[in-house]
Amino acid sequence: MSKIIRFCKTTTDIVGENVFDVSRCGVLGNPYTHIKDKETKALIKVKTRDDAINLYKEYFNQMMKSTDVRAKTFQKEFNWIVEAYKTFPEVYIGCYCNLNESCHGDFIIEQVIKTAVKETLSKYNKLKK
Repeated sequence: MSKIIRFCKTTTDIVGENVFDVSRCGVLGNPYTHIKDKETKALIKVKTRDDAINLYKEYFNQMMKSTDVRAKTFQKEFNWIVEAYKTFPEVYIGCYCNLNESCHGDFIIEQVIKTAVKETLSKYNKLKK
């Protein structure tokens, strides 16, 4: 498994099959925003950055359980990141949040690692039997 690096798309330009866009315009983008002073692609405005991230966590869990077409695309994108994490030495997650700010991308990274570890342990346990 690899290292996952979150980067800010406004200051860094990284491309490759191990690079994933989790900004609002991407499939895994956060539909919630705390930004009030400019137009965003967010569907719902909330009071704080923490509110936006916490609501994203609920949204993420709903999307991972759903069977509708949009959710299937979401799941496929997430699973590509998990596979990249298990394949490449480094995986890059890009968003427009500054690196000194919390971001829903941090939650995605946690979920990628958790999913990859679970899958690896499951494979290992099957081999032991």
